[in-house]
Amino acid sequence: MFEGDHPNSHSAYNHIHLWALEWWADHHDWIDIDYRVEFVDLIFERWRGRLTGLWPYQEAGYRFYLYEALAPTVSVVAETPHGFAYDSETATLVSSPREIMSLYENRSWGANFSFDPWDVSRDKILATVEKKRGSIGKPTAQALGLQTGKLRILIEQMGLDSEVNDIRKRHKRRPAAFRAEEDMPYQFSVYEMRLPARYR
Repeated sequence: MFEGDHPNSHSAYNHIHLWALEWWADHHDWIDIDYRVEFVDLIFERWRGRLTGLWPYQEAGYRFYLYEALAPTVSVVAETPHGFAYDSETATLVSSPREIMSLYENRSWGANFSFDPWDVSRDKILATVEKKRGSIGKPTAQALGLQTGKLRILIEQMGLDSEVNDIRKRHKRRPAAFRAEEDMPYQFSVYEMRLPARYR
């Protein structure tokens, strides 16, 4: 969960895209900003309790994040000498979760997918990455009939980054940084909450 010196490596394994929340928001008007903020608060509260049994609690502390992506995304990293987990040139820090969740108030989750069907199915991508022992390079892309860049885009758009990195971890590969993490080519907003070692 917290292997390696760079916090982005931690985030690659310890993040959750809240796409289901946004899917339900398309179908239920009562899912408003207040509900979204309470949803994130509950996740962070549970994490606070569950993370006390791991080494960063005693030695380093944690940083919790809520950041803007296709769906709002929560992440936790151990405190490291690197500090902030994301690229400061593309990430804009905000002061509250509400500022992040307000970005989704008038967005439709379904509208994100009002384009042509995927070139390749999710299952086929994951099966091929597994067969290629976690590789997402040229041989894997070619096996799927894709250019290498297109494979990465599909992984990002389909929200397969966590599953792909799980496969990579099983095959002793370092996590790949997708645009939902450090390689975002656009400005995005991030809320950060820091917890010191041995917090109460």
